[in-house]
Amino acid sequence: MMRILALIPGGTGDQLLFFPTLDTLKQQYPNAEIDVVVEPRAMAAYRVCQSVNRVLKFDFSDRNSLADFGNLLGTIRDREYDAAIVSQPIFSINILLWLSGIPKRISFAGQGDFLLTDIINADAQEYAVTKNFNLLISIGIENPCPPIKVNLPKSDLDWATSEQKRLGIQQSGFILLNCGAYASYPAESWAEIAIGIQSKLPNLPIVAIDSVNNADLLKQLNTKVPNLLITSPTDIGKLTAIIAAANLFVCAEGDAMQLGVAVGTALVAILGSNTPAGVFLPIQEKRIKYVQASAGQSLKAIDPKIVLEKIWEG
Repeated sequence: MMRILALIPGGTGDQLLFFPTLDTLKQQYPNAEIDVVVEPRAMAAYRVCQSVNRVLKFDFSDRNSLADFGNLLGTIRDREYDAAIVSQPIFSINILLWLSGIPKRISFAGQGDFLLTDIINADAQEYAVTKNFNLLISIGIENPCPPIKVNLPKSDLDWATSEQKRLGIQQSGFILLNCGAYASYPAESWAEIAIGIQSKLPNLPIVAIDSVNNADLLKQLNTKVPNLLITSPTDIGKLTAIIAAANLFVCAEGDAMQLGVAVGTALVAILGSNTPAGVFLPIQEKRIKYVQASAGQSLKAIDPKIVLEKIWEG
């Protein structure tokens, strides 16, 4: 039986950008065991991925001790993987994989790539999903790159249906806002967007997502936006399901943006100047729209009127 290990630093969004690579591996090698090594903050992403057998925890961004690396090395050696794929060139990880004896070690050109068996040159401006997918060239897979897809448990889909009933929007449809943390895009701007939508579509409910660190923002929104509804999904599956149910998803940059891409909902993303749209979004798709801050500016500098213009674009 073939065993493949993927090491994917970063958060939930980084995992989603790697899902097409994992899914294609599983399709090409249906009997293979595919394991991933991810940071603790990203483990929940695999609730909506069926292509992975085991999710191993390792904090790539932490100051790991020799014991931490030793424990990971021991786990990798015990599994006797045939191939390892690393989504970012990290010197310490390349050393670890070299020590593990895995016969095929694949990553991008960069730090410690002399420790790899296969090196892929990356285009920094390429869509991240396609860039990651190019790693599969080293194991003979040259299929067209598929889009991000997720697999939702029935319990999450049932929750989204029940939630729409609770909110009284099961017949009307709705627009979903993911405002993010208070510091990213201010409540005043979100309020202007929501009121602007209500002025044109008074019968279409607006729902805001209650997420970590945005309690203050939602409190302000509630005082400014008439009839604003709040939903509180408790895990990534439920969050994905409610995004999939929406008519339109308006979001600040972040992990939820990739969920919007994955489920096929019409999307308007609000991006900072340091988040290149073409790297993080499939901007060739008509359903994907974005507004971006000018060079050197943060999300806060984006005029909500511009976001509204993007929403009403044909």
